[in-house]
Amino acid sequence: MYWTLLAGIGRVESGHANGGQADDHGNLNDPVIGLPLDGSLPGQAVIYDTEGGALDGDAVYDRAVGPMQFIPTTWNQYAGDGNGDGKADPQNLYDSTLTTARYLCDGGLDMRNLAHSTKAIHRYNNSMAYVANVLAWSAAYSTGISPSAADLPRIH
Repeated sequence: MYWTLLAGIGRVESGHANGGQADDHGNLNDPVIGLPLDGSLPGQAVIYDTEGGALDGDAVYDRAVGPMQFIPTTWNQYAGDGNGDGKADPQNLYDSTLTTARYLCDGGLDMRNLAHSTKAIHRYNNSMAYVANVLAWSAAYSTGISPSAADLPRIH
């Protein structure tokens, strides 16, 4: 797993937790919570609440949570304690990043293999434009050359 791939996902999902506003333990100053998954946007799934609003504060619909934007059921399946404090919190940078790595590598995928990483990123978000954006930012973190907005396909 390359750190740059995880950073690419963090960039695309939340702008690195809205600029990385977190304490020294990785806890976000302001939680990152997505829109309700109520089908109101084109192509958006309807996902009714699965955890009583415990992670996302919404007892009607699920919402993606944390800097890596996990749907609560996915978070609960892959959650990891990246900062070693004894709890897995989707609003913690370290926990969310570890959980992303676990999810991407599920099924024995090797993130050093481009075909595997493309498959894993596509599973993370079912959009090839999303995959292209994540890989572009991953390459940018590896090379120091950032893509321009015109270089990145629009994610629908």
